[in-house]
Amino acid sequence: MGLRRSLNAARHHAYANRPARTLAAPQVAKRLSLCIVLAAFVVFVVAPATSAQALTMTKPEKKVLALVNNVRVKHGLHRLKMVASLERASRAHSHEMVRRDYFGHSSYSGESVGARLIRYGYSTAGCTRWTVGEDIAYGYASYGTPRAIFQAWMHSPAHRAVILTARFRNVGVGRAKGAFRGISGVVFFTLDCGARTR
Repeated sequence: MGLRRSLNAARHHAYANRPARTLAAPQVAKRLSLCIVLAAFVVFVVAPATSAQALTMTKPEKKVLALVNNVRVKHGLHRLKMVASLERASRAHSHEMVRRDYFGHSSYSGESVGARLIRYGYSTAGCTRWTVGEDIAYGYASYGTPRAIFQAWMHSPAHRAVILTARFRNVGVGRAKGAFRGISGVVFFTLDCGARTR
């Protein structure tokens, strides 16, 4: 029962903000800023989006996006628009966490959030600034609903910072359900937000 209670706490995770630093880009003569704030942000140097394939969000994914956009509008921020590359990356990460029975921002292989998003097509090429943030969470039963997950994120300063980052314009929301640590019916959500400046 202790495990069920801990799952019902709608676990969530975000990295703390880290100071920005500047790196020289090998292909570009000028320096580009690199700011890492995983689960809060990653500002990378480097590329435009790959072509958006038609993707349909599930009803729970749409609900999370609606909740995120509603709170952003209340704070005078732009609505986030789903882009295929972030949607694919967020879904893949949620499914991997269920399949591999783990919980973390890095992929099971150790790949970082930024590397994963680039691999799924949210590229940095041609950009002077590339910023992404990620929130992840899992919950069981009523604690795994879109509203419960969203409320858990909003009550966490690091997760709230991702959701309310003014510069973000793009989003992907991924949901997966399965067994986790011996309990079936656990729901995982990944929220990947991003912005690219050319």
